[in-house]
Amino acid sequence: MKKIALAILFTAAATCTFAQTAQQKPASQATQAPAKTLEQRAEAITASMAKNLRLTPDQVKKVQAINLESMRNAEKVQKKYKADPKQVVQQMDIISQTRLSRIKDVLTQPQFEQYQQRREEKMGVPREVQSSPSARQGAAALQDQN
Repeated sequence: MKKIALAILFTAAATCTFAQTAQQKPASQATQAPAKTLEQRAEAITASMAKNLRLTPDQVKKVQAINLESMRNAEKVQKKYKADPKQVVQQMDIISQTRLSRIKDVLTQPQFEQYQQRREEKMGVPREVQSSPSARQGAAALQDQN
């Protein structure tokens, strides 16, 4: 689980870093599309989740707020602990776990399972290790036999 959280952390950190470096490019490279704001990125993530998970309007509103708050917190951590990478990793792990917990509270069980599966696929978690309910039951059965 910590590997998953770290993967989310590094994804968020890479996104924030990319956004910051994109804003620092010289004017000659300004012809590219402007970097998205936190609000735009949170909206894009939420829109993808709404489409893929078939969220209700109430769920969309709640997930949007969770995504935006998490991204704002991640940006604050990046700025505050810029000189201390270990502290950034630690704080990002907390933000990631909090976001995941809050999203789990909003989604139905089938939606959350689908969300987890898609999330793990995007992070490159091998299928054998993914946290599907059947895989967990199989792993528990194997542990009981040993």
